[in-house]
Amino acid sequence: MKKFFILFLAPYFLLAWNLYPTYPNYLAKKKELLEYFYFKAKTPQKVVALTFDDGPNRHTKAIMEVLKKYNAPATFFLIGKNLKKDSYKLYQNPLFSVGMHTFDHKQFDKVSSAVVDEDFQKTIALFKKRHLQTTLFRPAYGVVNQAIVNNLQKYNIHAILWSNDSFDWDKKRRSYKNVVEHLESGDIILMHDHATKPQELAQLLEVIAQKGFRVVSINELLKYPSALPFN
Repeated sequence: MKKFFILFLAPYFLLAWNLYPTYPNYLAKKKELLEYFYFKAKTPQKVVALTFDDGPNRHTKAIMEVLKKYNAPATFFLIGKNLKKDSYKLYQNPLFSVGMHTFDHKQFDKVSSAVVDEDFQKTIALFKKRHLQTTLFRPAYGVVNQAIVNNLQKYNIHAILWSNDSFDWDKKRRSYKNVVEHLESGDIILMHDHATKPQELAQLLEVIAQKGFRVVSINELLKYPSALPFN
């Protein structure tokens, strides 16, 4: 009955939280599992965090230039196979932090736990080889499951999800209007290196500031408790 209740209410939270379309299934999982995943900060402070997935790629430098211009921190969740020999040099600016985003963007609810374990090992080893230190991880497609939690515990890693999806991956989207319309204190905003347009990002940063919000790093948000869609 409880699972049905959550699935029934999930569309409301998808609208309120601006999440990914698969979330009705993930939010139906046990609260004890969901508590290992950080969706947003529970705080009255008008702070939000910017995150970029799937890099590094040819668009990353242009995005960083905009962020530097506005002195806006951001966390980049990197795909292991995209990391070349000198990739770490991109992230040496103190404004930027990094997190793991799997080795090759596997969807972890469609593979065995052994494959998930191997992916964590490969990605962690490669980050070390590329001189990138992090305790942050974001599962591809925002997957929530026990195999991920097992590795979070094993390696003392924080899983970072999001509460405000830019939908920049959707070719029909034409602006970040939906981000602004859903903007709330403690939000983690999801964007992608390959889809973010620098001019739109600059406009978004200006509107965020106009609304009285301050952009902070994920590590600063982690000082606050995590807010769950279902408490």
